[in-house]
Amino acid sequence: MAITGIVMMAYADGFHGDSIIGVAYAVGSASTSALYKVLFKMFLGSANFGEAAHFISTLGFFNLIFISFTPVILYFTKVEYWSPFSAVPWGYLCGVAGLWLAFNILVNVGVVLTYPILISIGTVLSVPGNAAVDLLKHEVIFSVVRLGATIIICTGFLLMLLPEEWDEITLRFINSLKEKKSEDHAEDITDSSVHTRSRSRANGTVSIPLA
Repeated sequence: MAITGIVMMAYADGFHGDSIIGVAYAVGSASTSALYKVLFKMFLGSANFGEAAHFISTLGFFNLIFISFTPVILYFTKVEYWSPFSAVPWGYLCGVAGLWLAFNILVNVGVVLTYPILISIGTVLSVPGNAAVDLLKHEVIFSVVRLGATIIICTGFLLMLLPEEWDEITLRFINSLKEKKSEDHAEDITDSSVHTRSRSRANGTVSIPLA
C-alpha cells in the first residue's frame, strides 16, 4: 500500500524522467528499510538499551568505513563534480543530518525505553505532518490523487500496527460472535416453546412444539 501511495504521488506530480527515478529510489529505500527492520528483529529480537546503543554505534562505524569513500571514487572517476564549498547549503545538510540522527536514536532507543506501538504511531504521524508542512510552508496544493495517496500510505502504516496473530484473533472474535448468536437463537426457541406449551395448557389442549 505504501508503494501504491508513492506511485500515486508521482502520478499527481505528472510522470517524467525525474519523478520515475524518484519513485524507484523511494521504493528501493522502503524495501531496504523493511529488510533492515526484519533482519534486526530476527537476529536481535527485543534488544535492551545497551544492545541498541551498541548496534547503532557499530552501524554508524561501518557506514563511515564503507560509504564515505563512495563520493571520493565518483569524483575521481569524473562521474560527479563537487561544487565549491561556499555554494554548498551547509545549513540544510547539517539540519537534515541532525534530524536523521535524532530520528534513528529516538526510534531504536525509544522502542526499548517506551512502547513499540508509541514509536509506530509517531512514525505514522510523520506522513500527515510532512504533508501539513508542505501545505503551510511551500503552499503545495493537495489534489484528490495526492490526498488519496497520503491516506493509503497512512493506512499501510496502520496495518503494520496490528499484532502478529491478528488473523487468529479476528477468527476467534468472529467465531465467538457466531457462537453467541447461536446461543441467543437457541434461547429464543426455548422461550417460544415454553410460551406455546403454557398457552396450550391454558386452553385445555396439548401441543408438541417442533424443535
